[in-house]
Amino acid sequence: MSEETRRLFALYDSDADGSISPAEFRRLCYDMGYFLSDSEIQMDVKILDLDGSGSITYDEFIKWWKRDDRFKMLQLSSTEMYRLRDIMCEFKKYDADGNGTIDIREFKTLFVALTKKKLVNKTLMAAMRELDSNHDGKVSFNEFVSWSIKAESVSRLTSKASSKVDINVK
Repeated sequence: MSEETRRLFALYDSDADGSISPAEFRRLCYDMGYFLSDSEIQMDVKILDLDGSGSITYDEFIKWWKRDDRFKMLQLSSTEMYRLRDIMCEFKKYDADGNGTIDIREFKTLFVALTKKKLVNKTLMAAMRELDSNHDGKVSFNEFVSWSIKAESVSRLTSKASSKVDINVK
């Protein structure tokens, strides 16, 4: 699979820069029978682009290509697209230098907002460690998305549990 996958990657890396740009990725998807809108391409590249470079490296491509559901995972429902867009806007608010990651300096501002929203109840460094899942000292967009989705699920479960009324109270 490796040599075949390498050739496929090279076919769509039309400028031979070692990565697949959003335009090249659009062509790959279209050639495979999947037309994605501009917003879907933007979101999908963000999801697949683990290093925050703005394009898909060979290693990132391999991780995606090995999945049986590789194209299904790219086609998001309207609700998922809006939620992901909200998360991206939130991320951009705290990525002050626009480099695609939130470092500890930027995280301080994010931490204050998360604390106010009662999404974290830890120290600054403990919260940073929780969001920075690969422990490289910064929070990538994908790490923020994963954490946000998990935090949203926990928040929903907590609010459901606290809103239940015990009807057997005497």
